[in-house]
Amino acid sequence: MDSRPFQEIPCAFCSKPVNLGIDLCADENGKAVHEACYVQHVTSPGNPTAAIMAN
Repeated sequence: MDSRPFQEIPCAFCSKPVNLGIDLCADENGKAVHEACYVQHVTSPGNPTAAIMAN
């Protein structure tokens, strides 16, 4: 069988490639993201999700 590398999947937040062997996170829309990028996004002051989490 011919082995081909997987297509690089960019993080929805930082656009850097996501290593699917390590980063198994997805955003609210099912897009692949780095865990650190998602945490930063969710906890950012302008994000409505952060306001809900603070209550």
